Amino acid sequence: MASSRILLQAAKSYEFNVETLVFLSNSTNEVYRFTKGDLSYILRLSQKPQEYVEKIRAEVDWVYYLVKNGLRASLPIQTRDNQLTAVYHDGDKCYIATAFYAAPGRFFDKNDEQYWGPKVFRNWGETMGRMHRLSKSYGASDVLVKRDCWSIKTINNPHLQRGSFNVLLEKLISMEKKIHLLPRDRDSSGLIHNDFHPYNFFIDDSEITVFDFDDSIYGWFSLDIAIAAAHAVWWGVQKDERVAKNEFAQLFLREFLMGYGKENHLSEYWIQTIPMFMEYRNICSFFWWLGEWDGNESRLTVEQRNAINYAVKLIESGLPFDGCDIQI
Repeated sequence: MASSRILLQAAKSYEFNVETLVFLSNSTNEVYRFTKGDLSYILRLSQKPQEYVEKIRAEVDWVYYLVKNGLRASLPIQTRDNQLTAVYHDGDKCYIATAFYAAPGRFFDKNDEQYWGPKVFRNWGETMGRMHRLSKSYGASDVLVKRDCWSIKTINNPHLQRGSFNVLLEKLISMEKKIHLLPRDRDSSGLIHNDFHPYNFFIDDSEITVFDFDDSIYGWFSLDIAIAAAHAVWWGVQKDERVAKNEFAQLFLREFLMGYGKENHLSEYWIQTIPMFMEYRNICSFFWWLGEWDGNESRLTVEQRNAINYAVKLIESGLPFDGCDIQI
């Protein structure tokens, strides 16, 4: 956690009373809420090497461009020195600060049709479609370092090269080889959010305001859609059954793509890649918590072990993951 000295520096940079800070979360970044006047803002502290500053500047530059061109997203605010980032040091730790207007509304609720259902799915798709359309015209001319491009993962953990874990790894490698060969052009790829799931936007009267662009990369638009769909299936289905998940995925994508098509055109070729990218997102999920695994299976939760066993069974049977074997 950042020290009080770092928080005081952030308060000075963004000109707010440090006593208004409220801690929200600490996963990839430390996130706080603060107030100035009658408005609420979000402070994000990223503990990264100094060299990563330009990557974050590229992120907030894109978000600033999107908002100024009509996308509903949390607008970055500038420091007292008119910068979109601030850098602080505490011993050998480097913190990169960014701040944004707080999004209106609240998270999804699958038990409340006002916060989960066809209208939300269409607006979610329309928001992403607008983002992709604007991505085509974004030049990043003032940014010295661009965001990364999608690339094949490097996974050298020896514990994943045996038994059930190796089945997951081989599946990942096989999928990435196929994805690597896909064409990239202006109509199919660009700067994407890469993590546009239901906990990265707020809903206000069915309207979507997106935030957390820190995973943004240059990649395929259909990958961005598939990430949304995969997460919608994970968290939005009442029953944990294959048939129910497939039916929900079909409904979700029908509504989502209806909204998406209002803002951006994606050819039928790329639409048909969405289930494949959904399956890719599913297999990637295992390596979020297995990437640094020490090989001690007792450290895995019962849920994690069950998920691994189920995934391996599907892979060995030649079946796609739940929600991925659909016709669009």
